[in-house]
Amino acid sequence: MKNFIAKIGAVLLALGTVMALSGCGEDSGTNPYADAKMVDSRDGKTYKTVKIGDKVWMAENLNYQTGESKCYDNKPENCDKYGRLYVWSEAVTACPDGWHLPNKQELEDLKITAGQKAGIDMAGTVLKSSTGWKVNSGKSGNGTDGLGFGALPAGSYFSDLDDFHDEGNYALFWSSTEYSSNDAYYLVLDCSYEGAGVYDYDKSSGFSVRCVKNP
Repeated sequence: MKNFIAKIGAVLLALGTVMALSGCGEDSGTNPYADAKMVDSRDGKTYKTVKIGDKVWMAENLNYQTGESKCYDNKPENCDKYGRLYVWSEAVTACPDGWHLPNKQELEDLKITAGQKAGIDMAGTVLKSSTGWKVNSGKSGNGTDGLGFGALPAGSYFSDLDDFHDEGNYALFWSSTEYSSNDAYYLVLDCSYEGAGVYDYDKSSGFSVRCVKNP
């Protein structure tokens, strides 16, 4: 977990921002989008969807139960709020029929599309939900939700420590693309940074899943 936070911090500092993972309080806002929906035939759960560029994305985190997936802090109400956290090996097969876990390029394209709306350094703000993010140094971490993606700060799960971290601070989304036998690429948004990044990390970590509709 310390290595994870250190890695994120180093990358964001290199981009000219300062990480601050504490001293936060919640802000508020509203989501202006009311988009189409899809139903997961496996369990009957309904998800909002949104078209971004030429892709149709789930506009909510996946909440389909798999063997190792977790609710944040093991509280069912957090699955209702944030969806489930998945290790990579389950994330790659967790999406329903007709949908798939985005690859690295699809996450990069999402970031670019968000950046085209407000400038690449503001891509994270465009993707983040307008509520639920913590405040850093008196500045709200909430986004504009300018594309209707509505990323909530679901935090993460570290399976090696059996521990949860950073609810309110981070949204982390797996891609299907491997970096190595141990790591895979993911998209990260955080409460103290207006941008977005696609990096690699340990596949045994529990991150959120957003599915993309097949062509």
